[in-house]
Amino acid sequence: MEVHAHTHTPRKKWTHYLWEFLMLFLAVFCGFLAENFRESQVEHHREKQYMYSMLQDLRADITEIDSNLSLGVQVAVALDSVIYILNEEDPVKNVKRLYEKFSVAGRIVQAGFTDRTSSQLKSSGSLRLVRNADLSDSISSYWARVVVDEKIASLMSEVQGKAGDVATQVFSMKYYGKRDPNNPLTKTRVVRDDAKLIDNNPKLIAQFVNRITTRLGILYNYLNNLRETKMMALHLIEFIKKEYHL
Repeated sequence: MEVHAHTHTPRKKWTHYLWEFLMLFLAVFCGFLAENFRESQVEHHREKQYMYSMLQDLRADITEIDSNLSLGVQVAVALDSVIYILNEEDPVKNVKRLYEKFSVAGRIVQAGFTDRTSSQLKSSGSLRLVRNADLSDSISSYWARVVVDEKIASLMSEVQGKAGDVATQVFSMKYYGKRDPNNPLTKTRVVRDDAKLIDNNPKLIAQFVNRITTRLGILYNYLNNLRETKMMALHLIEFIKKEYHL
């Protein structure tokens, strides 16, 4: 009966285990770096998408601001004319011109800002994706400016509503003719030759003048703020285009 000797496997040196540990550590570490890099690339892509969307919103805001600045100047001139006629001239003798100016003075001036991107960034907390701190601050400042504009517009609308309540006691809409069908957006409506004021009581006229004078003052403030908001939007557009090469 043969007896076989057991083969003894040489014990591995400690350096071998150290090397295996280092290899495993490097594999895990490299995987961690790759995942971080991937997440960073995804976030950077999202950041760029948000800023591209922000550019579109800002351009829409500028278009809206320009439209309201143009209308606002016309309304301000018309309001000033109505105030002058009622204060310095005989409103009964100048009633037709008064009606013409009032048709423009009563128009609503209120810019509607686009909040598509801003609402997404605010609700999701994604403003943190904007890595440039100065750009992030500029965006926040622009949003704050828009809030101020909206508050002024709200106040102006409230004052305009109160002035309108008095206007219904002074002016009658029946004296306005139909708008020109070839130009339905004409700013001055045709006034009938037999136009007259419903009530030309001096106290009522004075109350109306006070209301529209207040509105005119707020309108001037609003237009100045809109001009500053436009400058901020233009600056922000250039900032974003330069930062993201858009």
